[in-house]
Amino acid sequence: MKNMRIRSLTIALLFILLLATAGTAAPAISPMDQVKEGADKLIEKLSDPAMQDDANKEQALESLRATAEQYVDFRLATMYSIGKPWLKMSKQMQDDLTEAFVNLLQRTYLQRIPAYGGQKVNYVKEIIQGRKAKVFTEIIDKDKTISIEFRLRDNGQQWMIYDVVAEGVSMVSNYRTQFAQVLNDGSPEELLRLIRERITKLDSGDTTETVVAPE
Repeated sequence: MKNMRIRSLTIALLFILLLATAGTAAPAISPMDQVKEGADKLIEKLSDPAMQDDANKEQALESLRATAEQYVDFRLATMYSIGKPWLKMSKQMQDDLTEAFVNLLQRTYLQRIPAYGGQKVNYVKEIIQGRKAKVFTEIIDKDKTISIEFRLRDNGQQWMIYDVVAEGVSMVSNYRTQFAQVLNDGSPEELLRLIRERITKLDSGDTTETVVAPE
């Protein structure tokens, strides 16, 4: 079950990190249309043999991140993942934690790119409540159907994704629980150190779980 949740979140994160290829959207375009356009681009991109080539791995990861930053509000995702302690942090610490969190997501999920491609997506419904929206989808992955909920926020110019819920597991809530274990007894500096330590381990091929590893 644990591996299934990680697999579900990985697929969802891959969708998030590539949705920017759909282009910049005004809030007048529905969140579901944005997700649909992005998903089409995702399938096209993951079908490119160059994405599967280990020789292009680092270049592919950087390209995906650069694209994602046009569409995903990573700062908002980091803020929600940290919770109330965020409000007491300096801007520099907020910037450092956002950068570290993005790097963690990049290494945790995008490293699994070669395992994915060609999934079919069913669009179930969207719910818009003021400046926030939810898009409910189903991803058909071989013989499995994975329920994915995208959460978006209107920043005044376009809808931006800040969270994804895969099989009932929220990425933001998952990390908030882990980060709270550090911040309840420690400091933002300690959390930053642990995230960076986790990134270093992932870069070295060590996948041993720590307090900031996905459950």
